Amino acid sequence: MSLIQLPRVTNHWRPVFGTPLIQQTMALNKFEKIRQFLHFNDNSKFLPRTDPNADRIFKIRPVIDALNATFSKVSLEKNLCVDEQMCSTKARNLLKRYNSKKPHKWGYKIYVLSGVSGFAYKTEVETGKENIVIQGEPDLGASSNVVMRLSRMIPRHQNFRLYFDNYFTSLRLLEYLAKEGILSLGTIRRNRIPNCKLSSEKLIMKKERGYSEEYVASIDVSTVAWKDNKIVTLASTFAGQKPETEVQRYDKKNSSYVNIKRPNVIGEYNRFMGGVDLIDSIMGIYKIRIRSKCWHMRIFYHYLDLTMANAWLLYKKVYKYKNISQKTIMASANFRLEVAETLCKMGTKSSFSTRQSLQGEILAKKHRGPAQHVPPQAVRQDQIGHWPQWADKKIRCKFPKCLGFTHTVCEKCGVALCYTKNKNCFRNFHLS
Repeated sequence: MSLIQLPRVTNHWRPVFGTPLIQQTMALNKFEKIRQFLHFNDNSKFLPRTDPNADRIFKIRPVIDALNATFSKVSLEKNLCVDEQMCSTKARNLLKRYNSKKPHKWGYKIYVLSGVSGFAYKTEVETGKENIVIQGEPDLGASSNVVMRLSRMIPRHQNFRLYFDNYFTSLRLLEYLAKEGILSLGTIRRNRIPNCKLSSEKLIMKKERGYSEEYVASIDVSTVAWKDNKIVTLASTFAGQKPETEVQRYDKKNSSYVNIKRPNVIGEYNRFMGGVDLIDSIMGIYKIRIRSKCWHMRIFYHYLDLTMANAWLLYKKVYKYKNISQKTIMASANFRLEVAETLCKMGTKSSFSTRQSLQGEILAKKHRGPAQHVPPQAVRQDQIGHWPQWADKKIRCKFPKCLGFTHTVCEKCGVALCYTKNKNCFRNFHLS
């Protein structure tokens, strides 16, 4: 339903422009009943808001905990980042936040720890009550504590690098991560640098474009200020001003491109900070837009999108590890289609029909050609409902390297397969 966008969910069951796969999988009344009674936790254990131990996301907590446990089983990348996600909503809810810098400014705020590839390893929904410091950890403030909580799963003293923006960055956070053996880098606000030794912004703005300066504190934290269109200040425990590189910028005054110097820390930040934004863009293309009056269902759909994006990124990572040609990797849309078809058809029995509807005949004629659609491997091998049917005309066998023609068609898979005394492509196809 994220790939095929219709005005309403119920339109998928319309006879004219509905979705045949969805109609064959489940009746509309059954789907609506499941949506009506879908729960993820026991409401009898729900604590009222006045209780100090109340969980504001109690209704969806088991789903988030289960997905975090599953995501964390994937091996961590060397370069990680922490950033915010917005689960957009128009509902009136205590958890709804406003962020003017996001495309969807109103929604539920979710903190994400992801790799540079975009894979999300851990998430946390902001409720306003999660800022609990455990024994042995310092209290660094609400924003820096988010990074501290999400970084608990990062192995210590193994040179992992963690990136974050100025909402989270403080010198105390960088110092704490350095003691834990985690290298860190982030943009920082000037008012969070006590006794700042860098020149004031007024003085730096008078310098030429590309000017930068650095100050290294006694705790091995480097702060760098760089002038581009605006002044940006960064703090890091592993990168600094040197070595500088040249980058190209457009000069409006002379109407030409010029080369300016860029500190090394800027390049490191730009290269590895965009993991959460990347998975946001993947999720946004094929977003589930089912409307619901239940606030926790919107978060549930968001996590479904996140899981699908993670699955596709992991699928690409496995293909890259096996050195398989990039041309054979499915696009995000095709990957979602195959997962959807597998879930809809796997383990289901096909039903015999005496005649086709007019819409089915049109679709059959439209797709008629030399190539037939092949169902996913999980559907072929489920050994349920694969009955041979007789076709009026001979069709070329779909089994690889078989050049024969046959009247036999698998009712569930819809492909032609040889079934004779000498060849049993029907059996081999459903076992391969």
